[in-house]
Amino acid sequence: PRSSPTSPFPFHPSLILFFLNPPPPHPPAAMSFIPYPEIPYKIVHTGDIVLLLSLGFVYELVMRIYQHRNGRRTPHERKLNIHLATLRYEAAKKRALGPSAFVETSKLERAVLATEKELAKLVEDREARKARVAKLTKKCNLATNLLVILAYWGVAMVAIDGSRIDENSDETYDEVITDVERAGAFWKGFLFPLSYNGSAYKVAQFGIQSETRPSCLGALAVVWAARVTCGEVMDCAIQWFSR
Repeated sequence: PRSSPTSPFPFHPSLILFFLNPPPPHPPAAMSFIPYPEIPYKIVHTGDIVLLLSLGFVYELVMRIYQHRNGRRTPHERKLNIHLATLRYEAAKKRALGPSAFVETSKLERAVLATEKELAKLVEDREARKARVAKLTKKCNLATNLLVILAYWGVAMVAIDGSRIDENSDETYDEVITDVERAGAFWKGFLFPLSYNGSAYKVAQFGIQSETRPSCLGALAVVWAARVTCGEVMDCAIQWFSR
């Protein structure tokens, strides 16, 4: 899955559907509007999940708007581009007239060079702004992640009961698998290939007790899911209005 520029983490937007619409402990036989496997959860902190989703959406929206405003061309730069194209067109027309239009051609060519120099300075300033925004965004992301980890240290937003997971897949093995290990295997399958990304998946569970960590999803995963979803929506909206 793609990662957004301000959210370099491997959580797919579809993960947010689980947070917004968690399955009931005993789902009905009829198929729901959003199909998903039965998730035998035992802990779901709905209020905190809604708060973290809102935080992720608002934060990503603010950062995307801030990045877009500082990364786009200014009205003066757009006008200069139009003016430069006009000057080049006029200079080409005068040049085609030959030596008789030498004076006018020289004036237009000097105007083209001056406009190109001014435009290059504006582009350089815009790139410098984008670099500063990128550094600030990185610091804000780190601060937000640390704030969420500290605020919800040791608290799992979602935990599943490994004893309620179907054991048919384990019948061929002689070893005894604990409920926590079974729950961890369920999450890895449910979030595949996201759960095999490595460090980011472990960071999202940071602070939860090691004994129950494989069966849980932390607060950071909820925030990241909201940010990635908001980022994808913003990308689509920017592409649509930029056409």
